[in-house]
Amino acid sequence: MVTDKFEHATFYLTKKQVDEIKRLAKENQISRSALVRMIIREYLTRRDEDRKER
Repeated sequence: MVTDKFEHATFYLTKKQVDEIKRLAKENQISRSALVRMIIREYLTRRDEDRKER
């Protein structure tokens, strides 16, 4: 398993987003914190890809 070192970051989520994370975590039987880490990794990957395309 590859581990990433994240610098401190603050992400603000809406109540709807938090509720969606809770729902997805329950459906997929994964912890909310693990799901949030996956979402952040995906976001950072997309952001890096967008920067490379410019």
